[in-house]
Amino acid sequence: MRRSYAKKAVIAGLLAAGFVWGWVLAEGNKERQRPVNLPVQGESQAQPVPAQMLERWDERMKEAERGGNWSVAADYAGRKAAYFRSIGADKEASDWYAATDGYWAKADHKDKRFYDETIPVPGTVTLSPYVGVAAEAPKQLAKFEPVSGTYLGMFGIFDWPSVEKTFGRYHPIALTYAGWPKDEHDTRNYFPTRLLDSVKAAGGGAVQIGWEPQYGLDRVKDDEYVRSFARQAREYGIPIFLRYASEMNGAWVPWYDEPAKYIEKFRLMATIMKEEAPNVATVWSPNFWPQDNIDAYYPGDEYVDWVGFSLYSTPLFAGEEDFSKNQIDYFKPLYDKYAHKPIMISEGAVSHYYRTTSTSYPKWAEGQLGGMYGFLPRMFPQVKAMTYFNMAKSRTEMLNGDHIYDMKENPLMYDMYRRLIQSDYFLTKIAQGAGTGDSIRYVPLDQAKALQGKRKLFVYAKLPMDIQPYSVAVMQGGKRLGISYEMPWELELDFSALDPAKPLTFLAYNGKHEPVAQHSVSWAR
Repeated sequence: MRRSYAKKAVIAGLLAAGFVWGWVLAEGNKERQRPVNLPVQGESQAQPVPAQMLERWDERMKEAERGGNWSVAADYAGRKAAYFRSIGADKEASDWYAATDGYWAKADHKDKRFYDETIPVPGTVTLSPYVGVAAEAPKQLAKFEPVSGTYLGMFGIFDWPSVEKTFGRYHPIALTYAGWPKDEHDTRNYFPTRLLDSVKAAGGGAVQIGWEPQYGLDRVKDDEYVRSFARQAREYGIPIFLRYASEMNGAWVPWYDEPAKYIEKFRLMATIMKEEAPNVATVWSPNFWPQDNIDAYYPGDEYVDWVGFSLYSTPLFAGEEDFSKNQIDYFKPLYDKYAHKPIMISEGAVSHYYRTTSTSYPKWAEGQLGGMYGFLPRMFPQVKAMTYFNMAKSRTEMLNGDHIYDMKENPLMYDMYRRLIQSDYFLTKIAQGAGTGDSIRYVPLDQAKALQGKRKLFVYAKLPMDIQPYSVAVMQGGKRLGISYEMPWELELDFSALDPAKPLTFLAYNGKHEPVAQHSVSWAR
């Protein structure tokens, strides 16, 4: 998983040419015999049938059939087969395994690497359970910071009232970009008025502005352009996250390699915004890679309201496929350094298609997106906002970009995203001190104390090549307490009814409902 630099090059080029506003505002291994008589591991007595989940899988499968997308139909049929296998319904499982194979036989795209059912070598799998505990408010919240939960943001929807219809939930943060005048004779208004008008028309929210000095840091001064920009921001009245000169640690931007000057200019912009626009939160936002030079650009806590990161996942590095790491691996060291501030994923996305080789990675990308929205904000509770860079496929092709991030072009990703953001962990209104309905944060299960009553859990699962299991279950004393069939492998347990002297055992299963990983955790009541 590495950053696709082509995206930044495209934006920088358009800014330099003065075309960003026209662009932004117009944007709208082999087959194996499947045994069906294996014993069902740790089967508990009657568990509720997840009717809504099965109905949704049926709907997605039928949509795929109608569109001739046979690999997607095979995916959902395989999920149903694994589900029936998990409850011991062998006849239904056998029928759905046969249906799965039938769909695959029709599919043009037959890359089954991310459906691999090989049992991994011990030591190559991570199963880490997290449990929900009461969220404690920081001693002092930053501007617009919620106590718990994560704001949703989006790039690629510019008629903002349509965002809820498109994704099934309102996103309170809209991302756009603003350029810089080339010289004192350039009197154009670079402030993104149309998008702010659209957000206000949708009922409110916030705008994140990537403010990019594409002509270099020497053009950044305390002048009428900057003061006018700040006053316009104040006049709109809604929260604005101002991401000045982001990704400064990358050689692809003109403001790279001058950390002392960068700090000077960032402090100047932050000071002007404090003077002119109290509704602006300043965001210091490097790219997640390279990491060895990030600290040199930090302007100081008093000038930074939020810390942001660009975080992209692509299936190639240096032209070769690379599935060795995911967003969690790259993000953790950054989080450990900067979690004293609220953090946003300022822009992030997952590539599911590489245009240079015409290669599609739909299943891998689904898992990466699930990690990004299912695991990351829960594992790192200071992540208080996430904005997906949903550049349309048509726009990427027109600009000759390498990677397709548009989740609507990948049915598996699109369904995953719409499902995950229904969680009340994701916030749809910007408000100081906002929070989730139950106001919780997640901590590793073995670090939690005084566990009583019903608690939410999820399990971070990482298998080789970042293949995701088909289900994750929790057991105690040989009895299955619960099982989850979809990322983020979320469960609810009543700890008051459990024996604290016995550990909880978590198991991950493949599509044949064979355990591929197991991890036991002691816990404290």
